[in-house]
Amino acid sequence: LMIFANWDEITPQAETALLAYVASGKGILPIHCASFCFRNSPEYVKMVGGQFWKHTTDTISANIVQSNNQLMKGVKSLKAFDETYLHSKLQADNNVLMTREIKADQTKDRPETKTEPYTWTRNYGKGRVFYTAFGHDEQAWENPDFHKLLENAIVWTTKHGRLIQH
Repeated sequence: LMIFANWDEITPQAETALLAYVASGKGILPIHCASFCFRNSPEYVKMVGGQFWKHTTDTISANIVQSNNQLMKGVKSLKAFDETYLHSKLQADNNVLMTREIKADQTKDRPETKTEPYTWTRNYGKGRVFYTAFGHDEQAWENPDFHKLLENAIVWTTKHGRLIQH
């Protein structure tokens, strides 16, 4: 299941079904703004691994921190003009694949660090979660490395089993 949307709320019935779907061993790919979906569901935010907090816009160059991870195979570099997401409610067990440099206009918001997690995976029950903050508009969606990242993520989330930490 891929979510690329920005809905404020989820009904209790839909929340139960979505969480059970992923926890049962299925995959989910919340992309970009999907980290700001369903703000009435703390469990959805936990499943995603964090929540969009604020942004500006700038050219983002991804720093691949796990170049040997299967999800990074064939992704040479990812650079695009995009929204510079900062996240809240980041989960300690996120498996961060890519970060981005925090630009000068956001250092006041993140004085404790120079980088922001930008792409990660995690487990939710028996399911697999892939998240990336990239993807605001065509500048990301037309990037061949973004295509490859999403292709790898789709293949990875549809396989059964646990995440292998590298």
